[in-house]
Amino acid sequence: MTIKDTFKLSLIAITAITTANAIDDLPPAKPGQCFTKAFFPAKYATSTERVLATEASEKVQIIPARYTWGAEKIKVSDGTQRTVTVPATYKTVYERVLAKPAARTWRTALRKNAPEASNMLMNAAQAAGMPTGSAQPGTCFYECYAPAKYQKITEKVLASEASERVVAVPAKYRTVTKRILVSEGTEKLVKSPAQYKTVRERVMVSPARTEWKKTKCGDRGCNQSEVVCLVEVPAVYKTVTKKVVAKPVATRKLTTPPVYKTVNIQELVSPASSRTIPVPATYKTVTKTQKVAGGQYGWTNSPSNCGNARSTGMSAAGGAGMGDGTGAGGAGYADNGSAGARLSASARATGNKVCLTAQPAQYNKVSKRVVATPARTKVVTTPEKYTTVKVKKLITPASERRIPIPATYKTVTKKRMVADGYAKWVPIVCKTSMNAQMIRNVQTALKSAGYYNGPIDGVWGSASRSATRSYQKAKGLPVAGLSVATMQSLGLY
Repeated sequence: MTIKDTFKLSLIAITAITTANAIDDLPPAKPGQCFTKAFFPAKYATSTERVLATEASEKVQIIPARYTWGAEKIKVSDGTQRTVTVPATYKTVYERVLAKPAARTWRTALRKNAPEASNMLMNAAQAAGMPTGSAQPGTCFYECYAPAKYQKITEKVLASEASERVVAVPAKYRTVTKRILVSEGTEKLVKSPAQYKTVRERVMVSPARTEWKKTKCGDRGCNQSEVVCLVEVPAVYKTVTKKVVAKPVATRKLTTPPVYKTVNIQELVSPASSRTIPVPATYKTVTKTQKVAGGQYGWTNSPSNCGNARSTGMSAAGGAGMGDGTGAGGAGYADNGSAGARLSASARATGNKVCLTAQPAQYNKVSKRVVATPARTKVVTTPEKYTTVKVKKLITPASERRIPIPATYKTVTKKRMVADGYAKWVPIVCKTSMNAQMIRNVQTALKSAGYYNGPIDGVWGSASRSATRSYQKAKGLPVAGLSVATMQSLGLY
C-alpha cells in the first residue's frame, strides 16, 4: 500500500468520525429540508496605531553677522609750513634844513638871493667907520678893493638809514609709512546639517491565530462535499522604515583676519623759521663853498666915492670873494695900517658892498630814504591733510537660531481577532428544489445587486456559485452554497 493510499484512508476515517459527531449537532428538521455545514469565519476588528516615523530633531537657522561700511577720517599729512619773506618798504622823506635863519642880514646886494656879507666884510665896514649898527634895511656900504677868496668843500650826509633783511628758512618734512585698519575681521557661522539614518522596524499587524478553513473533499468516498479544518494562521508583520537622527545639526565659526592698508604720511620735522641780515646805512656827499681869504677894503657909502672911502686898517689877505650865502663869505684882511684912514684916490670899487636886508629864514630841502615798514617774515601754513577710508565694521555677530523639528508619525493598520471562527449547520436549498426558474431568479437578483455578469440561463454553474459566494461575503452571510439565508437576503424566499 502506498503512502498516498494510506493518507486517503486516514482522511476517510477522519471524515467519518467528524460526520458522526456533526450529525449530532443538526437542528430539528422537517422532511425535505437540507442542511450543510457552514463555516463562520473568525471576526476581526481593525485598529490603527500611530508609530514613530522620524524622531524629533532640530533645524539650525544661521543668522549671518551684520556689517556696515563707514567712513573713517585718517590723517595723512601734518600740513606744511612755509616762511615767506616780506621785504622792507621804504619811502622818501624830505627834510627842511635851515640854511639861514630869518633875520636882518647884511648881504652883498639888496637882492633876496644875494650872498651874505662876510664877517670880515662887516668888520671891515665897521672898522672903516660905517654906521652898521644904526643902518636901516636898504642901506648899502660899498667896498673898494679886491673881493674875498672861496673854496669848495664836501660833506657826507645820511642817504638811507640802516635796516635789516630777513631770509626765510623752510620747514623740513619726512615721509613715514603707517599701517591703517580698513576692515575688521569677520565672523561667519557655518551650519553642519543633521545626519539621519534609516532604520527598519518590524511591526506586528495581526497576531498568530487559528481559524476554520473549508476544503474540498477530493476522495469519492467522502459522504459530504466540503470538509472544515482548523488551521493555524501565523502572525502577520509589516516592516516599517523610519528616519532617525544619527548626528544632530551643529554649527562652527569661521573667522577672517582684519585687513590693513599701508599709507604714506608726511610729518613735520622742523618748522619754518627765518634769520635776519643787517643792511648798513648809505650816505651821499654834499658840496659846500667856504671862504678862505679876503681882500683889503675901504668902505664908502657910494661906489663912485671910493677916493673918499675909509680904510679898514687891514690889507687884503687873498683878494675879495663873493659870499656863499652862509655868512662865511667876504674879504680876507691882514693887519696893515690904522683904521679910518682914507683910501687913496686911486682906489676903485671892487663891486662888493654890504646891504642891510630883511629876509625870512631859508631852508634847504634834503631827501632821504627811510624805512616805512621793516622787513619781516610770515609763516604760511597749509592745513593738515586727511583721507577718508572706507571701513567695514561689525554691527552684530553671526548667531544661530535652533528651530525644533517635531517627530513625525505614520498610522499602521492592525487587525485583531475578536471572535473565533466556527462551523454550524445551516439550511440550504435542496438540489431537488433548484429548478431552472429559481436559478434564473437568483441570477437576476445577483445581477441587480451587481455581483453577477453572466447570462440568465437557469444553469447553476461556476459563475453563479462565484457570484453567490461574493454576495455572501459582502453581506456577512455564511458561505454555504445557496443557503436559505442568502435567498431571504435576495428577497426570493
